[in-house]
Amino acid sequence: MVTINEKVSIIVPIYNAEKYLEECIASITNQTYKNLQIILVNDGSKDKSWELCKKIKDTDNRIIIATQSNSGVSVARNRGLEFANGEWIMFVDPDDILDKKIVEDLLANVSSKIDIVASGCYGFDGNYKKKDSFFEGNRLFNSDKTDLYLQLMDATHGQSDDFVTAIGVPWGKLYRHSFLKKYNLKFDPKLRRMQDNIFNMYAFYYAREIFYLDKPLYFYRLDHITDYAKRHQSAMIKIFKPVVDARTTGISKLGLDQNPEIYEYYLKETAGFFFGIVNSLILTNKRFEKEVKQLKNNTNFNILFKNQNIKKIKDKKMRYKLFLFDHNLIRLYSIMYKILGKN
Repeated sequence: MVTINEKVSIIVPIYNAEKYLEECIASITNQTYKNLQIILVNDGSKDKSWELCKKIKDTDNRIIIATQSNSGVSVARNRGLEFANGEWIMFVDPDDILDKKIVEDLLANVSSKIDIVASGCYGFDGNYKKKDSFFEGNRLFNSDKTDLYLQLMDATHGQSDDFVTAIGVPWGKLYRHSFLKKYNLKFDPKLRRMQDNIFNMYAFYYAREIFYLDKPLYFYRLDHITDYAKRHQSAMIKIFKPVVDARTTGISKLGLDQNPEIYEYYLKETAGFFFGIVNSLILTNKRFEKEVKQLKNNTNFNILFKNQNIKKIKDKKMRYKLFLFDHNLIRLYSIMYKILGKN
């Protein structure tokens, strides 16, 4: 078990969060566990977030603040890691809230071999509150981390139908600081989406042991969530192709492709991104057939059409759709998609 003097560095990346920032920071400063370093990194906010950071800093000597031009959440989190001097690292989003005992309860479940300890959460919005257990019951992951990887690539894995989010988030966790340093684990600033998920793919792999505490200790705010795909339809390829590239690199580098179950989930996830991009091209690009052929043949999406990989996907509907592309029936797919209006 950890000793009471182990410091926890809590990193909060902030962008235009003035509406909720004070409530978020209060939930940190009011933790029952007091040995904290609180790092607020303002990522070029255009509202009053930076002014609030300077005001809040004067209320608690455990708080340090930094600001930067808008560079994205990955850069902000990495900047926070540069300031961190605690034995443990925690990430908190600036519109969320912590249970007052989250640090104490997570630390209570740490042993000498555990490098990551995680909790469940509540999704909330106004008077609505929904508990989300990423897994049923407490779990210790050591030699077999398959379920972690499966949920990274398919949020529904191991969860109830009305789940809120999945284990790939960076918050609601403690990371051993020396472990992050040893493997130089940082967030990829080139990724506009799923930086946290890719970060955790590596973190889960290198961690000696990971303990999941099935207790909702983090409050994840839902009212800011919108349909991201609809808002960024014309940029889907720029947003999600880098995610597929990063996943493909990681799957190969870490040898996860040797696990048939993990590999199938990887193919399913890749196919999901493929169809998301294809559908956006059909709706926004008159030359979509040429673009789709390039996507299929000259990128990491090509893995879907190699080595009989289509047959490795158990989802029959997905296999059928991939079959159409494998035989260059792109126009037929587009007609079906427009008629049905869905995947």
